Amino acid sequence: MNVIETRNLHKHFGDLHVLKGVDIAVAEGEVVVIIGPSGSGKSTLLRCLNFLEMPDEGSEVLLDGEVIDPARDNLDKVREKMGMVFQHFHLFPHKNVIDNITIAPENVKGVPRKQAKATARELLEKVGLPDKEKAWPSQLSGGQKQRVAIARALAMDPEIMLFDEVTSALDPELVAEVLQVVQDLAAAGMTMVMVTHEMGFAREVADRVIMMDDGIIIEQATPDRFFGSPAEERTRTFLGQVLHA
Repeated sequence: MNVIETRNLHKHFGDLHVLKGVDIAVAEGEVVVIIGPSGSGKSTLLRCLNFLEMPDEGSEVLLDGEVIDPARDNLDKVREKMGMVFQHFHLFPHKNVIDNITIAPENVKGVPRKQAKATARELLEKVGLPDKEKAWPSQLSGGQKQRVAIARALAMDPEIMLFDEVTSALDPELVAEVLQVVQDLAAAGMTMVMVTHEMGFAREVADRVIMMDDGIIIEQATPDRFFGSPAEERTRTFLGQVLHA
């Protein structure tokens, strides 16, 4: 079954046509990696999936086979099913690590404090930060902040995780620790859509790689086929640039 799907997804920002009829479907347990040049619409696609950006009229986003209607459906409830992790962490600087993780389950889902903290500690263990629950964001490295952000998203027990360039703001030596957490989630069967420039990670972890350019999907295939024998010239050019940079 498809967890999330788009049909004829368009998005304009004024006169700028960013998404031009994108159709994707992500099955339960599937890891889909989206790559492509800057400005190709990758992040906008991700933000339209959970309605941080409103798709244009006539576009459809489906969750668990049901079309989401922003005029009728409670979008906050929809977003509870989609964990999203951003490039720049977005941790609350005035709250310590465990409170950053528990705030949404407690306030949005009404999870009792004791239960929320127990779950948060399990998640900190999962992301390799069991000793940081009382730390402040200012005391963490970029990689640690991003791992806390992943734990915070997981605390809502989402059906699908959306990752938007989660390593691009990190120093190179911190990238691996974040990708390891994402890889562990993939191995555990989490459904994921990930926008990234990490081609080695895409090749190793993705079930399917999608190439976007100029607001459309150019090509999609398994990693072996995508990287080994891409069908489209635009894909070959792009891979030639990023793999030999």
